[in-house]
Amino acid sequence: MKFPAHIFRSYDIRGLLDEVTPELARQIGRTIVYKTGAKTVVAGRDMRATSPELLVAAIEGIVEAGASVIDIGFCTTSLFNFCVSSLDHADAGIMITASHNPAEYNGMKFCTGNGQPISGKEIYQDIEKEFLPAATFGEATKFDPVNDYVEKCLTTSGAPDLSGVKIVIDYGNGSGVVTVRPLLERMKANAIELYPEPDANFPNHESNPVKEETLVDLKAAILKEGADLGIALDGDADRIMFIDNEGVTIRGDLLVPFLSKELRSRIPEAKVVITVNQSWTSFEEIAASGSPAIVCPNGRTNVIATMKKESADFGGEVSGHMMYKEFADLESVDYTIVRTLSVWKKSGQTLADFVRPLRRYANSGEVNLEIHDKDAAIKKLEELYASKATSVNRLDGIRCEFGHEWWFIARLSNTEPILRLTVEATSEELMKEKVDELVKVITE
Repeated sequence: MKFPAHIFRSYDIRGLLDEVTPELARQIGRTIVYKTGAKTVVAGRDMRATSPELLVAAIEGIVEAGASVIDIGFCTTSLFNFCVSSLDHADAGIMITASHNPAEYNGMKFCTGNGQPISGKEIYQDIEKEFLPAATFGEATKFDPVNDYVEKCLTTSGAPDLSGVKIVIDYGNGSGVVTVRPLLERMKANAIELYPEPDANFPNHESNPVKEETLVDLKAAILKEGADLGIALDGDADRIMFIDNEGVTIRGDLLVPFLSKELRSRIPEAKVVITVNQSWTSFEEIAASGSPAIVCPNGRTNVIATMKKESADFGGEVSGHMMYKEFADLESVDYTIVRTLSVWKKSGQTLADFVRPLRRYANSGEVNLEIHDKDAAIKKLEELYASKATSVNRLDGIRCEFGHEWWFIARLSNTEPILRLTVEATSEELMKEKVDELVKVITE
């Protein structure tokens, strides 16, 4: 049985709807069991149009391979992470989702029972093998984990009372409403909801809060309602973005520092993992609260792997993936909400005032450039800038720092002909000047 190789990626599987088929899901269900030796597999899905049939097929494959299934049905990736890592008898998991991709995509994520991700490329190694059905089929049992998960998020390190706090939350027609609505209700927040209805067509905007254009409605609602803050989620609710009361986005690398500081106020020796593309603010604030951050390449699987290797307590990405030891080094947007709002509420400040000291550098955000010869572009940057830099990091692409005036990082996409550029400087003028300079170098 042949399947398109390009949909098997470094982190997961993602492809067009006609590429990610029930036949593929059934075969993947079998492969997961044979590859991991799992006796019990957690299986869940997001709200995409083909996800129900893909989940049914995956469960059929798992059962035919002799393993049992804990079917958690419609869920978020954060809820799925909780089930895989907290249910004692779970040996592996499969989540049907294409995360923040547009409506014409679907996909799958996999992990072992201790939260270790299994890459799509690992699955591809065995996907075309012929597997004989097991002598005895497994059984599928439905399970609703929402109450247990919400309770853990609220009680693990204490939740704030949000009575009187006005929050606008944009679900982006994804699956986040399943857990975030009851979570905010338990904390007594006054929640104003945008686009809570799960809809695979994403009729209002792309469900990708990293893109500023998807936050327009949320920011307008915050200002109109005089809200204390806003929250945006991606399609499968494993990434989160906060907006302050002035309608300004709090990037992931500005969220990481104050979560790290709060963590170290409770656990002074706590280890923190960050990605190499983060702001000077993140590096400086984490070092000031204790030991320096442990740095890894970009990508959720790299953060998770580094956390496990270093026995770290917390890890975060610019894109809004926040991982916690309490959740087997996996993401939890719900726990991120609890921790973030707890830290902010204790400050007694508006969220904008609380975050303002962290906004001390001008950052371009990620500039995506379509480049078909990506390796040549990186080589060109290396030749022109590395010798002039005071610091060069090649952990993921190339990051060059120039004293304490400015820095850039250029990274390659694993799946597209895209080079991702970020520039940060001590002034807005210098940052924009260097963005224009680097874009010209890369694209000429």
